[in-house]
Amino acid sequence: MPLPKVLSFIKNENYDHLSSEVVTMAKKSLLDFIASTYTGYQCKTSSIALKSANWFGEKGYCTVIGSEKQVSPFAATFINATLSSCMDIDDGHRDAVGHPGCMIIPPVLTSGELDENCTGKELITAIVVGYEVGIRCGIVMNSNHKQLFYGSGGWALFGSASGVAKIKRLTEESLKNSLTIAEVYGPTAQCGKSIAAGSMTKESVGWGATTALMGVLLAEHGFTGPNNILMDKHLYNSDIETVFETLGEKYEIKNIYFKQYPACKWAHSPITAALNIMKEFNPNLEEIDEIIIETFSKAVTLNHIKPQTTEAAQYSIPFTVATALCYGAVEPFHVSEEHLKNHKIYSIAKKIRMIQVDDLEKDFPRKRPARLKIKMKDKEVFTNEVKLVKGDSENPLLWEDLVDKFHRCSKDFIDSERREEIIERIKNLENITNLKEFTSLLR
Repeated sequence: MPLPKVLSFIKNENYDHLSSEVVTMAKKSLLDFIASTYTGYQCKTSSIALKSANWFGEKGYCTVIGSEKQVSPFAATFINATLSSCMDIDDGHRDAVGHPGCMIIPPVLTSGELDENCTGKELITAIVVGYEVGIRCGIVMNSNHKQLFYGSGGWALFGSASGVAKIKRLTEESLKNSLTIAEVYGPTAQCGKSIAAGSMTKESVGWGATTALMGVLLAEHGFTGPNNILMDKHLYNSDIETVFETLGEKYEIKNIYFKQYPACKWAHSPITAALNIMKEFNPNLEEIDEIIIETFSKAVTLNHIKPQTTEAAQYSIPFTVATALCYGAVEPFHVSEEHLKNHKIYSIAKKIRMIQVDDLEKDFPRKRPARLKIKMKDKEVFTNEVKLVKGDSENPLLWEDLVDKFHRCSKDFIDSERREEIIERIKNLENITNLKEFTSLLR
């Protein structure tokens, strides 16, 4: 089992060992996380999440991004994790089949804020440690995704606990207990149920991050867990030792994808295909007879024709594709509740039929492919196939792209001067000597 290697990696990884590419990816992930968190205020989920401070503990010194509230570590972790995931525009990893940033960064940021000596270099290192451990656990746990599909809250909690433990500089025994307690206490994160209902629970992100933080704090004070992690080998289709063999040498954070659209990643290929067709052929929408989307089986489940909530819209390929065709874009406000009764979108969405096809099925989860066919009333057919989109690791968003995304996601909540200062601080994060210099900008 990989635990000794994992513990050694967490304990010994340091900023000076990280390549410039890995450091840049950590900064990009942090900027993207903050962008996703600000835009989360467009969801009804945000107001409910903010109220949770009443139950988790309002008294505290931890930052809620986008709010003047300073709350307990548990409240800050739950709220920031929920906000960053609720618009579904946060980062992800294809092989792990989910989202590391919304799970790892909130408790790491909170823990760093509480440590008077935490520097920007330590924050970068803790983020990297969290991504490397968490993603590998996700790769293992979702290796049998056709039978057992763990949401991010079920696997990225290993990354949450690893990053927090790194910030706290725990002993090896406490490190072990942090991970094992987090696993036992963590949610099952039954992703399929949230997708089917389009519910606010998403992938158990808020609760997964919070229980991971709880596991570390318990371990820090002597609470013990089991002796190992990922012990359910019979549930996995991958060799655990092989997945962790490259830990500390090959960095999975370099394979992170960043989203352009506020929708499940499975919708991004058909959205892109729709935009490509509009750009190349500009078909008359009123003359469309039928739209066929060929894709892999899990994507076919995202078939809410007329979503009733923001979450259901994010998990609706017909709604988001129809939005792309109607407006030439899919922005966060397009999936807000005020936009759900848009008759123009619905008139297109109801013409969409989704089909699973074997030639695209074999590409999942390494890719999220889709083939879009727009059939016109005059029998003309426009077709576009997409297997990789802008933002995938093979076609990455540049720093300038993420800066633009940050401005688009946060402009309604903070002024331009504050936005520029946040960007500059992240760009030069290694020079920060006290993390509170940075987190004070996020309130």
